[in-house]
Amino acid sequence: MNFTKNIQDNKLNLDLTPIIDVVFNLLIFFALSLNFSEITSSLNIKLPKAKSSEVITDQQIVISIEKGNKISINDKAVFLDQIPTYLSNENQNKVVVIKADTTIDHGFVVQIMDIIKQSGFKKLGIATKKVE
Repeated sequence: MNFTKNIQDNKLNLDLTPIIDVVFNLLIFFALSLNFSEITSSLNIKLPKAKSSEVITDQQIVISIEKGNKISINDKAVFLDQIPTYLSNENQNKVVVIKADTTIDHGFVVQIMDIIKQSGFKKLGIATKKVE
């Protein structure tokens, strides 16, 4: 950038190209980051809605249940009988959050909740989407 004064014209010569480049890059960065802020997982789960939703900031283990009873723990696909083995390697002070699709059978979710409780976890939550 040329910030020197031209002695003959007594005017300041500024090259605006680098400034425009930086501003344009920042605009693209923020536009993309806002676009992907809603995406929390690669799983296709439609959460139930609730007015009393709370945000949990503790350490979490997320168990996701998709249509067809497909189970994932922290975005890693597992079978139902593998859940106790996977949870035995985790800290039992963490909060286990169940993200179940609205079409999942209630009995299947209760079965997974029972497995979590039998694994020794005391803190359990169910993910919902907050109604505005």
